[in-house]
Amino acid sequence: MDIIVQPNIHTYKSAFFMVMDYKNRGIPSGMAKILICTMCGCFGTTIYGIAVHFIYRLFALERQGRLRFFQEKYLILWFLLPIAGGAAWFSVCFTLFSMDPLKSEYIRQTTKEFFDLNIDDAAYAGAAFYPYDRNGTQIINMRSFYGFGLFLTVMSVPFMVVLYAGGKSYMIISALLKQGETRYAKNLQMQLYKALVAQTVIPIFLLFIPFGTIFILPIFEINCQFLSAPITFVYALYPAVDPLPILFFVDYYRMAITDIFNKIRCKSPRVGIYEEDPSRSNDRI
Repeated sequence: MDIIVQPNIHTYKSAFFMVMDYKNRGIPSGMAKILICTMCGCFGTTIYGIAVHFIYRLFALERQGRLRFFQEKYLILWFLLPIAGGAAWFSVCFTLFSMDPLKSEYIRQTTKEFFDLNIDDAAYAGAAFYPYDRNGTQIINMRSFYGFGLFLTVMSVPFMVVLYAGGKSYMIISALLKQGETRYAKNLQMQLYKALVAQTVIPIFLLFIPFGTIFILPIFEINCQFLSAPITFVYALYPAVDPLPILFFVDYYRMAITDIFNKIRCKSPRVGIYEEDPSRSNDRI
């Protein structure tokens, strides 16, 4: 989706938005609007997928038989949660954060300045809290505030789940480390402990806090354009970064990956050996 849309996340005064160039790429206007909203919806799917992952890990650590809720008839519900989160995000973008003339005029100059893009050739989804009307008077855009409230609600649910499940998992593993178990068990628990801390910190500092910042600061017309380029980059990079703590901290995964690379590196082309007939050698002499 990122390759198709090629989005740019940007803020300007009281506005934040995701924009794409559709005209120069031959994409129909209606399709471009759906694509940009779908791209925004992917963020909702991602954060709810992270929340489900943390719930699963907490149930596994508690060892109270709650993993049964991830089996058979319940499993489809866990897959539906990220889809529902993405659908909610898409709906807000398609309705309350949709394109309109006042918003387009408000961000026209900044899109031309930063992306050399005519807003009439672009599709976008976003909020402009205090745009100007046709008379040049600054007004309050209540649709943007309604959308912001829904955005904040949708994002707060997985954020609280990550904090709660991550914190409780942290306490469980800390308690296990103090128990008199075997050296092997303690070593494995320490590896999981480090991976847990890293996988809790990464989404909080790479997704929730940066996106929460660019959603909130424009309300106060605080300039946060310095976050636009990093957030666009991180948004595309996050799926590749998320599994790295497990691969780095847990020996089983790290050794398996290392073995694969070693096998690839050690492969060498076969060299054929030609055995010469001794009688021919004697004839040459």
